[in-house]
Amino acid sequence: MDANSIPNKGSMVGLEIFLKISRAMFLIAFFLLGASKLGAQTTFVVDYVPPETSVNDTLFLTGSFNDWNPSDKKYAFNRQADGTYRLSDKRFLNSWISYKITRGSWETVEVQKDGQPLKVRKLSFNQVGPQTETLQVAGWTDKLNTAAEKQWLSIKVVDIPQNTPPNTSLYICGNFNGWVPGDERYRLKSKGNGDYEIAIPVYYDRLEYKFTRGNWSTVEGNSYGRPRPNRIIELSEVKPDQVVEDTISYWEDQSYGIFNPYTLLLVLTALQGFFLIFIINSNQNNNKWANQALSVLIFVISFTLIARVVIYDRVIYTNYPKLSLLTDLVFFLYGPTLLIYIKRLLHHAKKTIWDYWPHYIPFLVQCIIYISFFFKPTHTFIEQNLFQSMDSPPYSVYEVIVLLALVFNVWYWFRIKGIIRNYFKNIEHTFSTDQNIRYLNAILIILGICLILWTVIVLVDVYGTFTEQPVNTLTNFFIDGIWIVFSVVVFFLGYFAIKQPQIFRMPEQEDEEAPEAEKPQMESEELEELKEALHKMMTEEQVYLNPELSLPELADRMNSNVHTLSRTINSGFNKNFRDFVNHYRIQDFIERAQDEKYKNQTFLAIALAVGFNSKSSFNRSFKKVTDKSPREYFNDLEQAST
Repeated sequence: MDANSIPNKGSMVGLEIFLKISRAMFLIAFFLLGASKLGAQTTFVVDYVPPETSVNDTLFLTGSFNDWNPSDKKYAFNRQADGTYRLSDKRFLNSWISYKITRGSWETVEVQKDGQPLKVRKLSFNQVGPQTETLQVAGWTDKLNTAAEKQWLSIKVVDIPQNTPPNTSLYICGNFNGWVPGDERYRLKSKGNGDYEIAIPVYYDRLEYKFTRGNWSTVEGNSYGRPRPNRIIELSEVKPDQVVEDTISYWEDQSYGIFNPYTLLLVLTALQGFFLIFIINSNQNNNKWANQALSVLIFVISFTLIARVVIYDRVIYTNYPKLSLLTDLVFFLYGPTLLIYIKRLLHHAKKTIWDYWPHYIPFLVQCIIYISFFFKPTHTFIEQNLFQSMDSPPYSVYEVIVLLALVFNVWYWFRIKGIIRNYFKNIEHTFSTDQNIRYLNAILIILGICLILWTVIVLVDVYGTFTEQPVNTLTNFFIDGIWIVFSVVVFFLGYFAIKQPQIFRMPEQEDEEAPEAEKPQMESEELEELKEALHKMMTEEQVYLNPELSLPELADRMNSNVHTLSRTINSGFNKNFRDFVNHYRIQDFIERAQDEKYKNQTFLAIALAVGFNSKSSFNRSFKKVTDKSPREYFNDLEQAST
């Protein structure tokens, strides 16, 4: 076997850490999802019905499990000798159901004691094994005549999506019928010209409603299959006999759904991230410690992107809504992991990730809080997150977490920015050319945009909470924007990792030294001797021709140490190390550029020959030394000689 084909120790360690993090994340995911047994065996017992209920009446269970059929014989209760009704050992294929009780039709559906509509009942199957649900019926629609107390409102649908299946039936549901999506009483009548119309009762000052094609899987939505906010009409703003006109733009099941341009971008980004992890760990270089942290960072991003895509599927979200919690795990993971990567990349910190555990305390606290959400019924979890009410304890806790996470990440952003700024400030004292890590500034800009969008989301959410204005659409738009911008980070890292892999091979850098002012001054004779020796080294041996020349390397060649040599350059030449070396490079460049031997070479070719590693660093140094650009400098020389 070729020795080069054997993975180096750094690669194996990086992959090992990656696998450990992967295992931990999926264990958290499994715990959050829980081992709930779908298809739980459930028995329903009605132990109270209104006195006017006839003993000959049959009670039926209708709901999301049978397309809201009010007289489905499979779900007929059996009347017991003690006057109770029993529906035994029913098994459901979802993690939760919504349902109501009827006496065989929607005209006989259960209502509240005062005749007001009863909101649909909901039941989650979070426990393992058989369960019994005991119910009471307060009243029946046909037994409580409240027509005189109702107001009626006419609603007309004047436009529906072009992809609406032919001969379909349209339904309206809302707080006037307890949000039953397939209530036959509220099927819209076709007017024959493409319009649909219906009159609905209004029991409250605010009417909330949506249109469906008979069930929640065919409810109206926004583009890409996203749910739309409830339609709202304030009764005080509607004139008597006014007909409210609505248009339906999309059906959730007829839109792109889980596969749309937005989610495909996230999927491709996540897949590239997983692929990139193995690429950077297969590089045999001296930057393995930074690569390990980068692998964890990319995995966190890719994992949350996949989780974000998965919850776009309505079936998955309905049965496993707690998957949405996985996307939030990035809140307190990203900042600390990026900090570790930056420290290892720029300062070669050799601490393990576990040595940074205090940074991950907020993440652990978040996990504990989210685990408590797991024990809530599935339908309750969905409602509390869907309606986003501060009166809901879990949602109010979630809002606090989001706000703290924003502050947390802003703090890390400024801390990382300070590390990068100090690095670029001090690197000129150690290296003679630029390090190819300017991409870090671009990443900070991208993350800064994410933080700005995040701040806007919080402000919009606060506005919606205190004004009770629906802002879900605007909030979702900004959230989608964050994920798109966030995914750019992976593409950015992927581009530099594949196209410019040398950025992962930075040379070792010694710890930063104390400021010069805190160190004793050198004797003048010693300083002059070192200056002369240093000048001789630069002019005779031309060590500046090495584009990777560093202060430690030069000190070694002069049999000196980094501290002494640095002080010689700073005190004797009043320059930092990079400016000192580049001064000799510029002098050599000027001489060569005027030599006939180099007349056929470009300025860039000559600049690279004298030790510069890029055109930008050459132009910057030339301007600093001569106060002119190369073209201006030689044009002035030519004019002076004529």
